[in-house]
Amino acid sequence: MRRRDLLASVATATTMAAAGCNSLGESLARDDGGDAGPVTGETESVARDAGPVTVETLDAPGSEAGRTTVPEPGRVTFVEFFATTCGVCASQMSVVGEAHERVDDDVQFLSVTSEPVGLTVSADDVAAWWADHGGTWPVATDDGTELARAYDATSVPTAVVVAPDGTETWSHAGPTTAATIADEIRAARGGESA
Repeated sequence: MRRRDLLASVATATTMAAAGCNSLGESLARDDGGDAGPVTGETESVARDAGPVTVETLDAPGSEAGRTTVPEPGRVTFVEFFATTCGVCASQMSVVGEAHERVDDDVQFLSVTSEPVGLTVSADDVAAWWADHGGTWPVATDDGTELARAYDATSVPTAVVVAPDGTETWSHAGPTTAATIADEIRAARGGESA
């Protein structure tokens, strides 16, 4: 990991610890100087293609240790960004779990933490948090915050839906509902049943 990425990850963890789950910090601001994304609670309809990013998946309930590419070409992708220090994220786990139950296996469905795993939190800590909060789908780490930056996920929780062609179709910062997540996944498929 490059020194700059390491420092950004430490800054991210410090910001999250100090501010709860309101912000992932300045390290995730867009490089082009534009708006870093929606304010908590806003829903944004977007049409951007962030390109694929590979993240490390963890050994946890519903998840196997390894690597996955986001988005997965040819599939609708749902990504939820969270932090183990975020109370709102913890309360959203049942909502995201219900959404996961509503969609079929054709959807790449995962949650991702940008916490600096290995510095302020261990992979075992994330896996334990995951189990304690009922996670049953893949969970991954984004230590360098590359995925979070690609989707302008500057706060947690943030949910993102990507169409099979790689175009981001929906982004939402803050609490949401299982019905909304399923509806946005359905819309990304072109109206097919989630």
